[in-house]
Amino acid sequence: FSLRSGKVTGPLPVDSGRALAVSYLESATGIATGQPTSQSNNLDGGSGSSPPFHPGSSSRDEVDERKADMHDELAYLLLEGVISERGDEDRGEDSNLGGIYRFKLRRLLSWPNSRVRSERLLGSLPSSFLREHALLLGRLGRHEDALRILYSQENSLELALEYCDVRHERQQMRLEETKALGGGGDKMKSPANECAYIPLVKVALSSDPNSDRGTAAAIQVLALRRDSIDKAAALRLLPKNIPMSSVVRPFLIPAVVENESQVRRLSVASSLLRSRYMQLKQKLTEAQLKSQATLHSALALKKLNLGDVLHSSKPTKARPVHAASPNYPAVMLVKHNFPRHLVIQAQVTNNSARTLADIAFVIAESSDEALVPTMEMPLKTVNPGATGSVWCVLAASPQRLDGAAFLTCELRFTVLEVDAATGTPLSFSEGANIATGFGRTYVEELQDIEVRHTEFG
Repeated sequence: FSLRSGKVTGPLPVDSGRALAVSYLESATGIATGQPTSQSNNLDGGSGSSPPFHPGSSSRDEVDERKADMHDELAYLLLEGVISERGDEDRGEDSNLGGIYRFKLRRLLSWPNSRVRSERLLGSLPSSFLREHALLLGRLGRHEDALRILYSQENSLELALEYCDVRHERQQMRLEETKALGGGGDKMKSPANECAYIPLVKVALSSDPNSDRGTAAAIQVLALRRDSIDKAAALRLLPKNIPMSSVVRPFLIPAVVENESQVRRLSVASSLLRSRYMQLKQKLTEAQLKSQATLHSALALKKLNLGDVLHSSKPTKARPVHAASPNYPAVMLVKHNFPRHLVIQAQVTNNSARTLADIAFVIAESSDEALVPTMEMPLKTVNPGATGSVWCVLAASPQRLDGAAFLTCELRFTVLEVDAATGTPLSFSEGANIATGFGRTYVEELQDIEVRHTEFG
C-alpha cells in the first residue's frame, strides 16, 4: 500500500544507534528480505496479533509474543525517527532522513505479516500523522474511519480508492486460498469479505460537507470500479432524489454493456467446456465398454481367480416375459462355466435413439441353492448404436446341483434425457421427467435361464 512519503532519496544511513537498530530489526522480521506474505490481512480487520491459541501450544504463543514485541519496537523506533528529524522551522514537512523513516513506518504498517499491536501504537501517534492513523484503523477493521481520514482530512479520493483497491486485492487472494483449501461459502460471506468499495461510497455521501460533491464522488467510485463493486448495494446507498441521468451515462450503461459482454464470453466458454466434457465422457464410455467386452479384459473377473473356463454356451437371445418398453435393447446371453462359478455375460446393444445408463443384469432368484449370485458388473452408459457387456457371477456347487436349475433374471437400465439439438444426454444420472419415459429406470423381467449340472463336466 503506497500511502508513503515522497521524500525517499535512498537507503537509511547507518550513522546512529537508532538507524542500526532499525536495520537489524527489519532484517530479523523479514520485511527487508521480502518474506512471503502470510494469510493474515491487516486491511481486512486483522489486528496484527498472533494466531489463535491452541491447547498445548504455549511455546508457539511465546514466539508470537516475542515477534509482536520486535514489530512494536521497530514501529516505535521508526516513529521516533520521523519525529526527531523534524525541526521547529520544518512546518510539518519531513527532512530527507525523516522521509526515509516515514517510508519505512508506512511500509511496516501496511505489511501483511506485521504483528504490530495497532491499538497501542494508535495512542502514541501524533494527530498530524493522518495516513499512519488510516493504516492502523484499517488494521483494526475500522475501514470507514480510515477512509474518512483519506477522503475528508487528506482531501484525496485517489488515496481512498487506492486503500480500497489494496483491500479488494487481498480479499480476492484470501478467497482463492480458501477455495484451494476446500473452504465453504460461510467463510466467504463473513464481514471481512464485504465489498471493499462500499465503505468509501458511504463516506463520500456522509462526510462531504457539500452533498452534491459527495454524491458526485460516490458516482465516480461506482464508475471507476464498476467491475469490482457490489453494484446493487452501491446503488441502494445513493440518494433517492438523484437524477437518473447522472448515473446512467457514467455507470449503468457501461455496466450493462460489460455484463452483456461477460454473458457472451461465459456462454462461449460454457459451450466449449461442455463439448470437451462430452468428448471426455465418450472416451470414458468407450474405455469401459472395451474393458468389459470379454472374460479376459474384465479386471473384476480376473481378481476372482475363477480358473480355466470349462464351457461357454452359444449366444442366445434374451426375451422379455412381458411387453418390452420402447427403449428395450437387444440382449444376447452367454453362459461361462468354471469349476466353482457360473458367469453370465449379457451383451447389450442399444438400438434406441437414447443413451442408456446404469445397465445391469440381475439374477433375482435361483431355484437351487447350488447356484448363488455373488457379484454384478454393470455398465455406466451405452450410447445409441453401441454394444457393451454386463456380467453376473454366481457361486456354483456342481456336485449339489440336482438335474437342472432355473434362474429368474432381470435387465435394469435408465433412459437419459437428451438435448433436442445435439442429441447428447443432459445428465448422466437419473432424470426427473418420468412422465415422458426419458429419465426413468426400467426393470425388464426376462425368460428364465436353465442351467444343467452337465455343463460343469
